[in-house]
Amino acid sequence: MSDYHLGINMGHDRSAAVVRDGELVVAIEQERLDRKKHSIGFLYQTSGDPEFIQVPGECLKYCMDSLDLPLLAMTTITANMPGEDFAPGILRNKFSAEIAHAIREIPSHHLAHAYSAYWPSGFSEALVLVVDATGTTKRTPGLGHQTESYSLYRASGCQLEPLHSEQIAAHLASLSTLGFVYEYVSRKAGFVTNVGTIQYPESGKLMGLAAYGAEQPNWRQWFRKNPGSYSLEIAAYDIFLEIAALEKRHGQEGDVPYLRPWLVDLAYKVQKELEEALEHVVELALRQTGLRKLCMAGGVALNSVANYRLLRNLGLDDIFVFPAAGDSGIAAGCAFWAYHQSGGALRPPLQVATLGHAHADSRIAEALDAFSDLVHFEKMTREEILRQTATSLAAGSIVARFEQGAEFGPRALGHRSILADPTFNEMKAVINARVKFREAFRPFAPVIPLDRVNEVFVLEHASPFMLLVSEIRPEMRDQIPAVAHADGTGRVQTVEKETNPFFYQLCNAMVEQRGGPPVILNTSFNVAGQPIVETPREALQTLLRCDLDYLALGDYWVSKKSVPVRDYQEHLSTVPATVLPHGLGRPDAAVTDLMEQLDRALFFQEGDQSPWTTAELRRLSTEGGRFRETSRLFPNTPFHGGLRTQLSDDVVLVLDPLGQSSLVDLAGRVKLREYDLPQVRMLLAAFNGPQDSVEEFRLSAALTHLELRREIDWARAELGVFGLAAHAEWSPVRTPDAPLGNDPDDALCAAFEDASFSQRCILEEFNKALQSQGYREDAICALLDCDSLQTIEPTHLRYYDRNRLPDTGLADLVRLFLLRAALSTERIEELLGNRVVNALCGLGVLVRRDDRWASRVDLFCSDGLFFATDHRYMFLAEDQLTEQPVMYIGMDSHGLVQAAPRWRSMATLDLCCGSGIQGIVASRYSRRVVSVDVNPRAVRVARFNAQLNGVENLEIRRGDLFEPVRGDRFDAVLANPPFVPSPNAEYRFRDGGANGEQVLRRIIQEAAEHLTPTGRIAVVTDLVNVDRYGTKLDSWWSGDAMDQLVLKTADRDALLFCVPHSHAPFGQTFSEYNQALDQWVENFEREGLESVNFGYLLMRRAESGKSSYFCRTVNNPATPIHSLVEDYFGLVQRLAREDCGELQLRVHPALRVRSEVDLDGIEGRVELCVPDNPYFTTYPCTPAIVRLLQDIHEKSPRLREVITESNGETLRDLMRKGILELSVQTSAVVPTVQEEASQEMLVREDETKTTPTCLSSYLA
Repeated sequence: MSDYHLGINMGHDRSAAVVRDGELVVAIEQERLDRKKHSIGFLYQTSGDPEFIQVPGECLKYCMDSLDLPLLAMTTITANMPGEDFAPGILRNKFSAEIAHAIREIPSHHLAHAYSAYWPSGFSEALVLVVDATGTTKRTPGLGHQTESYSLYRASGCQLEPLHSEQIAAHLASLSTLGFVYEYVSRKAGFVTNVGTIQYPESGKLMGLAAYGAEQPNWRQWFRKNPGSYSLEIAAYDIFLEIAALEKRHGQEGDVPYLRPWLVDLAYKVQKELEEALEHVVELALRQTGLRKLCMAGGVALNSVANYRLLRNLGLDDIFVFPAAGDSGIAAGCAFWAYHQSGGALRPPLQVATLGHAHADSRIAEALDAFSDLVHFEKMTREEILRQTATSLAAGSIVARFEQGAEFGPRALGHRSILADPTFNEMKAVINARVKFREAFRPFAPVIPLDRVNEVFVLEHASPFMLLVSEIRPEMRDQIPAVAHADGTGRVQTVEKETNPFFYQLCNAMVEQRGGPPVILNTSFNVAGQPIVETPREALQTLLRCDLDYLALGDYWVSKKSVPVRDYQEHLSTVPATVLPHGLGRPDAAVTDLMEQLDRALFFQEGDQSPWTTAELRRLSTEGGRFRETSRLFPNTPFHGGLRTQLSDDVVLVLDPLGQSSLVDLAGRVKLREYDLPQVRMLLAAFNGPQDSVEEFRLSAALTHLELRREIDWARAELGVFGLAAHAEWSPVRTPDAPLGNDPDDALCAAFEDASFSQRCILEEFNKALQSQGYREDAICALLDCDSLQTIEPTHLRYYDRNRLPDTGLADLVRLFLLRAALSTERIEELLGNRVVNALCGLGVLVRRDDRWASRVDLFCSDGLFFATDHRYMFLAEDQLTEQPVMYIGMDSHGLVQAAPRWRSMATLDLCCGSGIQGIVASRYSRRVVSVDVNPRAVRVARFNAQLNGVENLEIRRGDLFEPVRGDRFDAVLANPPFVPSPNAEYRFRDGGANGEQVLRRIIQEAAEHLTPTGRIAVVTDLVNVDRYGTKLDSWWSGDAMDQLVLKTADRDALLFCVPHSHAPFGQTFSEYNQALDQWVENFEREGLESVNFGYLLMRRAESGKSSYFCRTVNNPATPIHSLVEDYFGLVQRLAREDCGELQLRVHPALRVRSEVDLDGIEGRVELCVPDNPYFTTYPCTPAIVRLLQDIHEKSPRLREVITESNGETLRDLMRKGILELSVQTSAVVPTVQEEASQEMLVREDETKTTPTCLSSYLA
């Protein structure tokens, strides 16, 4: 009694097959039965989840009906799916216990493919190659979850011995296997079938498209072969970058992706590289094993072009490719394997692929009867149908054939076929357009008797399953144009009298009809997007919905009643003009620069310097970011200690740098957690450890020491959720705090007179308490409904306290530290903790006010840090000082934080440090910072603030400007000096002398001897007579050439400048005010001050060796503009390059044009702006400027293609303003921008608001 072994494919293209006594007796794909292309089988509620794929029940019933057996009669039932194999578990849940005992589990997906390729091959020994997109995913200790990419087996007799299995990290596989790369390009070409929410790639179309392309020598190699090794290097990230860069360079013109020339050449590239990779692997295996026959399976084995190359180039004795080489063939492989595991040893060769069951004559008759009002039909003998078919084909008609059981696999080999005569020139166009409704370039298969194949093709082997694409002999190509592909090849189906008698006889009959070669055209009996027909009813439906002329349905000859039969010319008259693909037709330049730009945009936050939009970058980030670690071309990453995303056997990091990256436990024990890019950097740093040094990582992350410790603590906790440990070196040893006495009332932070005094631990507790209550500038401003903390007025304090703020912890801290209110001991201790309160009292920060506690300092927030200063308004008795106050955080200090460039620095000097804000912020990007102030109270408070913020690389010295740092050199000098042109030296903490430049001039003059060769300066100051500042800086500066940038706000005349400085908030009489005003105005006029602006001086060593100067208007920044300032200095360097003309000119992506139109439609003022960006003001301009910018925006030209003698200064001005940008060229061909003829090109700057520092704020 025979045993029956059922195999089931549970992946895409679900199927079932039964093996009896080693012979495949029935096999069917689910799509043929449910009419859903690829029939993936996800449940609607769990689409995309392979654990819930449905068993292909219709396939099982089909097979059992074919054999007239129940499922219980199966000796074994074996199912498989790619990836993690849930199929056995699904079967056990599906079937009853009496069936479940028969379930077997095959070790791997590739092993199932290998059995399908070798067992029915008829070879006694052979090399077996399995190649697809993805095989089985399994957990390997020490390697994690690995996925099969391609596998080699040595087969002999009934045994398959593994030779090599290429394994890929499962989370990187989707662009790291040969099959997946090919599918990726197929998707780019638009070759997908939508199956519900899933897009299934149609890679066979790409194989056909490749013939229209050509080699591009400057494009990068994707599959790197290693001599003597089976392994291939596939740099997935570089592939992703190159395709994205090519897409950006060449654009996406046209609605049809596969007609884009660069994609046609890309198809050629991936096809050629695939062939070369397979040849390398197989050639090595043949050499090492001595075998001369090859068996193939897996989706890539359907690439008949590659198969033929292996046969021809490697001189194989023979080749066998299983007809259902894709995943539908897994069902057969599972059944063969189970038969072998059960002791079976019979291996009858597969002669035909017609493994479906025949439909009874009664079903054919029923179908014809159902359509009898639409079709004519006549029963004929087999010989009559053969003659009628040959006659009709020779006349140019198109005939479909439906006979007996269907073929297993994607190729129709005669039983479900559409036939035509290939000798007609445009028959391919006719069938593609009017019958198949598919792309015009798609080729059709030639059918030829095996005994005559070598007359027409360069082929001496059988190709019964249409899986070899052979060269057509040159002299024969014009005779069979409809099956000759663009490269002179054809996907051959050979037929023999014994195995396919109808086709064999028809080929010879065609010679009798019209002479020529014995070749017919064969394609599958379906229309685009539909499975091949399975039933007589489906055959008739397809006949009626397309331009088929006849249908040979079993023994019936069928034609349409309402549509006349057409000959070739009549068919041709209905075909629209054919548009065929073509490549670029010329060598394309490498896109390495663009690839680097994309990498920098994705992982280094340089998106503004790339040609991609924000939306495009986010899409690309999700699509390709995960593959970053595979790059050969760009080994440097922003991650400390390098990048490896396999963190343990079960835990992987899936990168999406501009979105949310994920930590994923592949074992399913922990739900995934999502992180942004800075958090990912921290997680990897904590996991990998400080590869260079903790300090080096701190600088790269731009963190204070306290921020770094907290981030590492956070990362340690996150890693712990996944059972991962942080590196041991992230455990610093802490020094305990010094004992603390009581300060006298007037000596704020007196203990910090000693530079070695430390209260770091307790002050970090204070910092943590502030953080826990949400004490941040944005939260405070939201509570007070104000724009910034600098706008809090003394007249508003009580109103905010009593009428605006709620009763919350944050609100009470605002009351205490910004609104001059007092809190009870119990409330302060509740908010800050007893230890912190005792320390603040001991340092004189908190003082008694009756039975409550008040603060002697304002506590400002800037850049996420905390800064204690003296009160801005000192009008209470407790405010009396015997020393100079520490300047509050005004718009000058806050603005310099936002504007000063943050390039990495070995050493930074902060002059006139006050509260220490500039040096503390600079500590994030500087290895060492020295802050200097002449005021001893400022020195003490700055030390307090440094420890409050956990800064350990900042030294605060007391002294006058550069005096405490003589002999030392710095990469950067920051300064917020006294700069107000004041009439009275009593205002010395803000007094810049009568003209405001007394201290500023000294800083600029003396800085040269304290700067390193690459040094820079950033100063906030009042700008007296700003239009002369270029000359002033030249006269003050004594060092090497500098690029100089002045950021100004608005000019103030005598009235606007003097009035705010002349009044005090409280307690001033009218007479006192007038007296003060007279002093200020007299000084203004005496010093020849025409206007006083407010802004920033920014200087950097000029790499070109030639100084430059530019002055621009900004809004005083409350948000960061330092990156834009850095961009400006980068622009100056690029403009100084000899090749700057080759750089691409682009319009700032956020630029907007506003115009005024009156009620008569007459256009008035036109202005440019960049909304919500303080680096820009508004720019009134002429219409000619707008037209120039529009032209540049549309064409993105090289600078040399647009700049002329007449517009050169205008363009340079627009670039320096940031309205135009210079970047690396992204287009191979750029049209020239048309120059405006005799049109005025003028751009002006509107002044902005200014926020002067008023000395009188400190007067009681």
